[in-house]
Amino acid sequence: MDFSIADCNMIIKSDSTTCGDFFKVIKFEMEHISGQPGYLGEYYYLNITYETLDGGTASGKYFMKSLPYHDAILTEAVESWGIFRKEAELYSLLFNKYERDPKKVTKWAPDCFVARSNMLVMEDLTSTGYQTTSFQTTLNEQHMKAVFDRLAQMHASSIHFEINQLGGKSIGAIYNKDVLFETTFTSTSGWFVAGLKGIQKIASERNRYSNDPRKKSIIESQLWSCLERIYTLAEDTEEFRSVVVHRDLWINNIMFKYDQTDDLCEKPTDCLLIDFQLARYLPPCVDFVCALYLLTNAEHRSQYADRYVEYYYNSLQNKLALLGLNGPSILSREQFEKSLDHYRLLGLVWTGVLHGFVNFPKGMLAQLHQEDPETYTRMSMENRDDFILKYYDSDSFFHDRLDDIVTELLEHLFDFK
Repeated sequence: MDFSIADCNMIIKSDSTTCGDFFKVIKFEMEHISGQPGYLGEYYYLNITYETLDGGTASGKYFMKSLPYHDAILTEAVESWGIFRKEAELYSLLFNKYERDPKKVTKWAPDCFVARSNMLVMEDLTSTGYQTTSFQTTLNEQHMKAVFDRLAQMHASSIHFEINQLGGKSIGAIYNKDVLFETTFTSTSGWFVAGLKGIQKIASERNRYSNDPRKKSIIESQLWSCLERIYTLAEDTEEFRSVVVHRDLWINNIMFKYDQTDDLCEKPTDCLLIDFQLARYLPPCVDFVCALYLLTNAEHRSQYADRYVEYYYNSLQNKLALLGLNGPSILSREQFEKSLDHYRLLGLVWTGVLHGFVNFPKGMLAQLHQEDPETYTRMSMENRDDFILKYYDSDSFFHDRLDDIVTELLEHLFDFK
């Protein structure tokens, strides 16, 4: 990985928390982050020691992620997907140019100091008290409202940038081809298709509706073509107003901050979104349905879903108003709810794909990757049905989250009762 003292100088100069005291960088060290904070890269803490103007020394700590050089096959796949390049260009061409006045905008993503196609260096959120949620934790109403508020800010900032800086052109018209291209929801993505196969497997062999011969026949003959509708839903649209959306809103891509007295981490005081490698230019409801299904279960949704629709929409309108924009003329409540119905299937299918991969028992994927890389590559890129069935039958959290979403998917598609 090509990284130097010159890069560190650029980081320190760009970091508003240190640049006033900065003179020159003395050294830097990269500390590998153990475990598996993500699946598609290598992760480090970057520690930079620098000399201050008064002759003393100080240090800064940053978060760095790079291509997964520990795995040549995965590195080749990630490079071909273009997801590192996508996130780097999102920051350099869009996010770093969005409005940042704290009187108008609530911070919704970490600052990025170096953005290259094979590496990103960002502020270390853990140093300021942010944390990811513990594995196999269910989010509550306070968490979800924080997520929807930051999504509303991201979407409002996207609209403001488009209206005020692109001279009447849309973000999609300028950036879709080179930046906001599709990386995942495609029939050529082995990882994604393996996820669809897993949904089909659970629906036809484990879900309670498959116990009814008539319903099992419907599942086996019709479900696959319904799942493939996600490819069309992931395409650009002119039917609804679009923004830059995140899409990959599983629990590890959201970091919360809590008051020191909140030992149970039940009442977040702040929330930031991370990892934008799957970002696209699509209607804002895409992020809403992805967050709703990925982060809650059916019981929670039955109680709070309508309330969240109200909360998100009002939050979006308030944030647009702070940016000097007429929100209802940009996205009416009627259009938003119409788009929710249109894209609900996308949220359900995507959640089924992710729940069939990220909810394996903690450490299982890392151990498999280390001990049997050939099998890891097969289950990642070709077919993971055997792993899905194994843990569906043996791990209660994996079972409950996947069964929950597959059941709701079948009810949505076929009106099963």
